[in-house]
Amino acid sequence: MIQDSASFNYVECRDVQVLIAEMRKYINNEKQIEEVKEAYYYAEEKHSDQKRKNGDPFIIHPLSTGYYLAQWRMGPKTIIAGLLHDVIEDTPVTFDEIEEKYGTEVADIVEAVTKVSYFTKENRAQMKAQYLRKLFLSMVRDIRVIIVKIADRMHNLLTLKYMTPEKQKIIAKETLEIYSTIAHRIGMKSAKNILEDYSFEFLDPDEYKKITTLLEEDKEARYQIINEIIKDINTKIEECEDMGEVMVFGRSKTIYSIYRKIAVFGKSFQDINDILAIIIITNSVDDCYRILGWIHQMYTPLSGRFKDYIATPKNNLYQSLHTTLANKDGIIFEVQIRTKEMDDVAEHGAAAHWKYKEGEKNVDIAKKQREIDEKVDMFTRIMNLEKLSTDGTEFDYSNSTEMFVEQDIEETVKSDYLTSLIYILTPEGHVVTLPFGSSVLDFAYKIHTDVGHKTIGAKINGVFSPYNTILNSGEMVEIQTSNDTEPQEKWLKFVRTSTARRPIEQFLNQKKREEEEKEQITNQKLIRNTKREIDRYIIAHNLKWQVNSLDDIQKKLKVLDYRNIDEFLLSVGKGDFSIPEAVDVVYVAKEELKDIDQINDMKTRKYKSQMGRDDLRINGIEKVSCTIAQCCFPIPMENVTSFISKTKGIQVHRSECVNIVNIRKVKNLLPTEWVASKVEGRSYSAKIRLLLQDRPGVLNEIFAIFSQKRINVDEAKVITNHDDFSQKGSLIISVEDVEQLNSTLTILSELPGVVKISRALTVGDNLE
Repeated sequence: MIQDSASFNYVECRDVQVLIAEMRKYINNEKQIEEVKEAYYYAEEKHSDQKRKNGDPFIIHPLSTGYYLAQWRMGPKTIIAGLLHDVIEDTPVTFDEIEEKYGTEVADIVEAVTKVSYFTKENRAQMKAQYLRKLFLSMVRDIRVIIVKIADRMHNLLTLKYMTPEKQKIIAKETLEIYSTIAHRIGMKSAKNILEDYSFEFLDPDEYKKITTLLEEDKEARYQIINEIIKDINTKIEECEDMGEVMVFGRSKTIYSIYRKIAVFGKSFQDINDILAIIIITNSVDDCYRILGWIHQMYTPLSGRFKDYIATPKNNLYQSLHTTLANKDGIIFEVQIRTKEMDDVAEHGAAAHWKYKEGEKNVDIAKKQREIDEKVDMFTRIMNLEKLSTDGTEFDYSNSTEMFVEQDIEETVKSDYLTSLIYILTPEGHVVTLPFGSSVLDFAYKIHTDVGHKTIGAKINGVFSPYNTILNSGEMVEIQTSNDTEPQEKWLKFVRTSTARRPIEQFLNQKKREEEEKEQITNQKLIRNTKREIDRYIIAHNLKWQVNSLDDIQKKLKVLDYRNIDEFLLSVGKGDFSIPEAVDVVYVAKEELKDIDQINDMKTRKYKSQMGRDDLRINGIEKVSCTIAQCCFPIPMENVTSFISKTKGIQVHRSECVNIVNIRKVKNLLPTEWVASKVEGRSYSAKIRLLLQDRPGVLNEIFAIFSQKRINVDEAKVITNHDDFSQKGSLIISVEDVEQLNSTLTILSELPGVVKISRALTVGDNLE
């Protein structure tokens, strides 16, 4: 027997009696049934003058929302909130009126849904950060808010065909990126599957139709094979007399999940083995493992394809045994085994924990919420979003915490909360979730900021590995620390999460401020001593009456790019010039400085510093402070050249850079070369330009490849053009050399949806 996604009846509800009939399946309290009826008629009255885009009475929308909530077995208060979720926004009804009629609990849910919905109506793109913030905070405060929003969005998708094509794409993309992902994170599999497939149909109708056709072509043959396997398993189970009730059925993979395997993992349709999976539902955990043993005796298990999510549950509440097998004919198939309760959670996730229980009274909402929060790691991380201020102020708080500014929210939410997850085990047996591509450092900072700061590596499954090791799902990780270790700049290349990045940046910035303060004190002392040495030299050599006026000294210093005498004295004190040279060239010489070679030589020496770059040799001098130009981003071992800008110091460009070509005739360029022995093992910034089809998940796939290549993305700017459904923008990434850059661009150019990707080399820059 093949079932659809949890047999969810995904249709519009046009009659309140259909909702009531669904509720009667699990609610016997007539008073509560009548309260829901009364709420429906109240909503119908308030929305009586309103119509949907297709001309239907508006009440069909909240009624359908309530019907979906009833199918998830939600309580009467949640269903009432679903029926009323638009009255504050679209009618004159107030929060106080709802609170008086239906209580604070219902009013709070309706108000929270209203606040979230506000950001989806107008200025969608501009207000996306606030929208995500409202959405996620509402989840943390009461999970029922997002459950109502998911039901609301599910009905919106059913009526999306009445929208303009542009609106269809925007809403479908938003649904796929946010709502289906949240449904997945909180374990609502049935809702996730519906949201994904319906969104995908609007975003890429050609691919949707193509996969649908492929599924239909050999549907009967697949069903026959699976049904034979189901029959054999049932026969084996029936032989055991002490086995309780067991359900065995098949379930088809969703269209969007098949598309992802084809588009992201490069599989052909024929290579996908789990298009149909066999689900076995038992009464107890013991029965799950007994049946697993039988299955492994009946068929050949594939090595490395067994997952025990009962012993180590996923952090979206999911528990099940997964095993992939082959029958005697070599047909590969997947079997999932779980209890009835686990199956309820597998399909409905967090909604299953809010499932209405007959006779339940005075439920402690906060306690129930905390129970879910403890099981869904996502919520404990999202709690950090409450530390955001709407004006962009940063907050500092304890225990591995994150600091946000408003413009960072969307990036943080998507990178940390809405990406693919891996599951890491601690030595104590706890499960920790991290985004795909996370390193040992990400895991350490997830535990605590102080642990992250002192990390030297980790034991991964008992074997020591360095701090930059990329973790894989299911590994047991024990962080190794040392009190002699502290964060370094290069750590930023190896972290994936803001949980790690922000404390590292905060530590480095604080250390930099402290070093600058110490340096300032030291420099002032050095300036005073150098001034005394110059005065002694002038007196000792009878030059006192030949010293230039202050104005003449300032003119000479300006030619040498010094802002004032103190800056020059500091340079002399650091050894860039000798005392006699400083006196002869600046303090005593009467003629103007005109020798270009002498000027460039002195300017270059001015920029020589212990903090200077040792991977470049400029004008024959190493350890020169300089800046890599951000118009062409030169990489070792490309041909480079430099010049001295009045405002930016020494700038290093690719020799072919358009800006260097433009100034070659008017500037005296400095010979520059890479120091080969110093560039190995370092990373360098490169800018690339993108032109993409606006295909769901294409950016995530690009970032996944960067992660696999251990390339850090320092900056990303991507704009969606809704007129032609394309995306264009630029990325600044960190690479080791040109070879790594070019090989990565070649891989990326072959991804579905990538129209063009190339290195940016000719963007103009204001050099002065």
